[in-house]
Amino acid sequence: MFFSVLESLTLVFGLAYVLLQVKQSRWMWPVDILCCIAAVIVFAHQRLWASMGLNVYYLIMGFVGIVAWNKDAQKVENEQMRVRKMSRKTLVVSLLAMVVSGIGLYYVLKLTGDVSPAVDAIVGASGIVGTVWLVRTYLENWIVWLFSDIVSTLLCLSQGLYWMMALYLVYTITAVIGWREWRSKAVYID
Repeated sequence: MFFSVLESLTLVFGLAYVLLQVKQSRWMWPVDILCCIAAVIVFAHQRLWASMGLNVYYLIMGFVGIVAWNKDAQKVENEQMRVRKMSRKTLVVSLLAMVVSGIGLYYVLKLTGDVSPAVDAIVGASGIVGTVWLVRTYLENWIVWLFSDIVSTLLCLSQGLYWMMALYLVYTITAVIGWREWRSKAVYID
């Protein structure tokens, strides 16, 4: 019962977070921190170690995001979306890091008894890159989230985590909305 309630709270916090993310509200970060705390407990209970670890990483990045976004808030007016242009080098290095970390994570997860090491490794590796790109306010973060959220939806479905599945399904839809919103209102900084 406790984990079901916690999973439901993760859904509520996650929905609030993603709505704030699309609007580039700095309040998304504190809400994300609450969501991550709940998700860490739920994924640990399910023995999905990469998803649990990824939410620990998201928790830490929530604090990094607070600092980075507060600094960037001074650069543009409130109604505009702060977006950075991604260099080709950043793209290539990030994608290479995603593949290499995903492969390494797969082997580590097999050793830990993760119930779905391949899929969990994909979620973990893509989530790391997506979060870095979000903190840096790259428009392309939404593409990574679209991919990661689809895989996460399928992972949660396979594990019977239906509230978490619903959350990731909403995240998937929101990735498309976020891409369109940021692209239409982008003001490039740096």
